[in-house]
Amino acid sequence: MARAGIDPRAGLADEARQTAAAVARRATVNEVAEAFLETNSAGWRNAKHAKQWRATLTAYAYPAIGDIAVSDITSANVFDLLKPIWATKPETAKRVRGHIEQILDFAKVQGHRSGENPAGWPGNLALMLPPRSKVRAVEHHPALDWRDAPTFVQRLLQQPGMGAAALSFAILTAARSGEVRGARWDEIDHTGGSAA
Repeated sequence: MARAGIDPRAGLADEARQTAAAVARRATVNEVAEAFLETNSAGWRNAKHAKQWRATLTAYAYPAIGDIAVSDITSANVFDLLKPIWATKPETAKRVRGHIEQILDFAKVQGHRSGENPAGWPGNLALMLPPRSKVRAVEHHPALDWRDAPTFVQRLLQQPGMGAAALSFAILTAARSGEVRGARWDEIDHTGGSAA
């Protein structure tokens, strides 16, 4: 190297960088997913959201692709993971696909992989899996006839407990269930006034 005009120390440093890059590319899905969770979970809405992420990954992703290097993950790997639950658990399958997509994007930013994301939907898995709306018809809960609503609310207001109070609040305000469950007292106008 010296005769060729190359500083041997620079060559060794370059070789060390290449080795480190090769090791980084060999990081498994499990390792990168855990790093992703550690990095991002502090910014999520609540601890329950982080637990749901981990539970979904543990139940579906880790057993199927967890030990594979993120650099080796292909659309076929993601398809094989999703296919068994796509028709039977469409909401879970959608969530799993989204989680894997984010983890693989994180891996790319971290230098563990390059190229297109094999968990991406448009132009990729959308060509391999049918749309969720075509897989299983949405089953809506039976609705209360609007004419029966006043009687129902009157009976509900007489029921003890937080559940009855929350349902009453949701009905009377048309708030979404998540908004009702997460509501804080300082968000509620107790005066009964209108915004004018």
